[in-house]
This record gives sequence, structure tokens and C-alpha cells, in this order.
Amino acid sequence: MNIINKYKSTILLFVLSSLWALHFSLVKLVEADNNPFSILVPLLLILCFLFYLVLKINNQIFKFTLRKSIFFIIAGIFAYVIPLYVEFLVAPKIDSGILVLIVSSVPVFTLLIVWLFRLLSINLRLILGTLSGLVGVSFIIFGNSDNTLNIWAILALIVPLSYSFDAIFMEKFWPLKLNTFQVAFGECLASLILIIFLNFIMGTSIEEYTYWFKLESFWWLSIVTFIEIALFFYLLKHNGAVFINLGSYLVMPAGFIWGFIIFGEMFTVVKFISTLFIIGSIFLIGSQDYKIKNTPIE
Repeated sequence: MNIINKYKSTILLFVLSSLWALHFSLVKLVEADNNPFSILVPLLLILCFLFYLVLKINNQIFKFTLRKSIFFIIAGIFAYVIPLYVEFLVAPKIDSGILVLIVSSVPVFTLLIVWLFRLLSINLRLILGTLSGLVGVSFIIFGNSDNTLNIWAILALIVPLSYSFDAIFMEKFWPLKLNTFQVAFGECLASLILIIFLNFIMGTSIEEYTYWFKLESFWWLSIVTFIEIALFFYLLKHNGAVFINLGSYLVMPAGFIWGFIIFGEMFTVVKFISTLFIIGSIFLIGSQDYKIKNTPIE
């Protein structure tokens, strides 16, 4: 039991990474590249409803202050508006493996931001864990001649950069006395309002919203995203942005598994070696405490 408790966060990180990988596979399946904003409205609407339901059942409805609203707007832009728009835009145009590879670079951007703003003391285990993950990613990049960079792959680099900034920003300014589901609801609601406004400017029709409710893959995407967000915020609050973003390395081997199940992609020797390095990187940093000092929003 003590061993399980010690590695509880690491185990949950494996689960979260699997959900992330499944999320990217489902994003590719729905094919929303014609108008990514149109799918974000029903997706965020469902997420808001589910998070509100959890808060209502637990009697945890909270008041929005000006400072909290600004926090949720900034967090929502970098957690949903920017990365999800780019994901839906590029997913149908590039190989799913390349998208997973790009998302696996989140730890690199995270550490660059942490070092740039001197938010955390860097130690040997953190450096070795990051390097081990980079070696794993490099095996795929340089060991597979089919993974050629193009304009869509370069554009997709916005996704890990946005996720990195969002996680660090939220950990640094996590609102006082708010729990995981409260923050998740606030962020989703702020994002939904912003997306509706953008869709209004673009003149998106009602039919474009209702279309997504007819797709089975959309409902699976909504359910997976809800669980993924709840688990993400739990780990973010208890373990910090650096720990959870290093878990992005695990998205790659998990992506290989989902790629085999959904798209019939084969698991090669290069992928196996890459997976070993990536798993090693997680265990190097998994039991360590990398928390950024919190300056809470009231």
C-alpha cells in the first residue's frame, strides 16, 4: 500500500497520458479542420454542463470576481482556444504520429519557460529525466524517414507551447480556496463565452454546431476530454506543472498503442526503444516534488 501511495501520482500520470493520446486520435477522427471553432462550442458546452453538475451535487458553486474572471480568460485562451483550434486544424493534414511527437515536446517548452522566469531550482534528476525523454523523442524523429516536417507540423508547435504556458500560469496563480472542479468549470465557461463571441463574428450557423452532436466520435471525444481535464487539474494542483508536463513524453508510447488499435499502425523496434527512454524519464522525476511557488488570485 505504501508503494502504491508513493507512486500514485506516477500511475495517474500514465493514465492521463493514455487519455491524452486517445484524445489526439479522436481529434483526428472527427475531422473538424474546415471550421475548428464550430466544434469547440458544443464540446465546451458539454464540458461546462458536466463540471457544473459536479459542483451542484457537491454544493460547491462559487462567485466569479473580476480577478478570477481575468485568470480564467487567460487560462482558457491557452488551454482551449489556441491549442484545440490548432489541433482540429492540423490533425487531418498530418500523420497522427507526428502530432503525438510534437505534443511530446511540451516538457522542453515547460523547462524553457521555467528557466527563463526562474520559477524553479533545476536539479540533476530533472535534467536527466528531461534528457532521457528527449532521447526517446529523437529516436522517432531521426529513426523514421517518413516523419517529414511541413508547414502544418510547424504550425502544430503552437500546441505544446500553449499547453506549457497554461500549466505554469495556472499553478503560479491558482485561485485561493478553489478546488479542481471549480477551476476546470471556470476555465471552460470563460473559453465557451470567448468561442461563442468569435463564432458570432465569423457568422457560424446553428447547423454547423448541431452537426457534431450526430457523430459518435464527438461524444467519445467529449467524455474522454472531461475525464482528462479533471485528472489534469488534480495532478496540477498536487504535483505541479513541471511534473505533469513531463508526462507529455508518455503520450508518444500511448499514442502508438491507440494508433495500432484505431488506425492499424505497427509498433516497430524504434518505437520500442523510444518508449523505454520515455518511461525512464518519468521514473526519474516521478517521485520528486517540483512545485512552483503559488501567488493565488483572490
